[in-house]
Amino acid sequence: MILDATAGNRTMWRHKSVPGIIYIDIERYLRCKPTIFADNTCTPFHDNNFNTIFYDPPHTWYGAEHRRRKRGDTTHTNTYDMRNPRKTYYGWDKYQSKGGLMGHIYKAQIEFSRILKGGGLLWLKWNEFRIPLKQVLKLFTNWTVLMILYIKSPTQTAGKHQTFWICMQKKEGTVNQRALESFL
Repeated sequence: MILDATAGNRTMWRHKSVPGIIYIDIERYLRCKPTIFADNTCTPFHDNNFNTIFYDPPHTWYGAEHRRRKRGDTTHTNTYDMRNPRKTYYGWDKYQSKGGLMGHIYKAQIEFSRILKGGGLLWLKWNEFRIPLKQVLKLFTNWTVLMILYIKSPTQTAGKHQTFWICMQKKEGTVNQRALESFL
């Protein structure tokens, strides 16, 4: 069983509906509705339920510089536009600060550790738009990084910012609270 923990409009998938994948998201106005509306920090799933989880969190937050954008600037879509459901939704509007975003990622990885089977894999997509990958990986204390893929495709990168897919395997152990506190 596979979980897409940030389904959005399922833009990373070639086939938008696959029986072996559960798609979750908290956004209600998506073109491709998730299988379940759920927060990925507190899911309705039993322990050790999934073999693989895909996680593509927002890579930035809706800070003051985005609120000051010129009217009509559509370089980046921060909120979902119900009038144009084909636009990609990034989820930037869910977080007001770096600490809020990092806190959410930290809580999500704890939940993923709970619902992923022993030896299961977590695939994290990250773009270094504002936060370097090494800072984000510090939050994943219960994981062993198995592989880091550097993505060069212009459709998967934000201009000059590098995008990665990181494959991690669940470790048995306790959560390190200090990792989160160093970012808040």
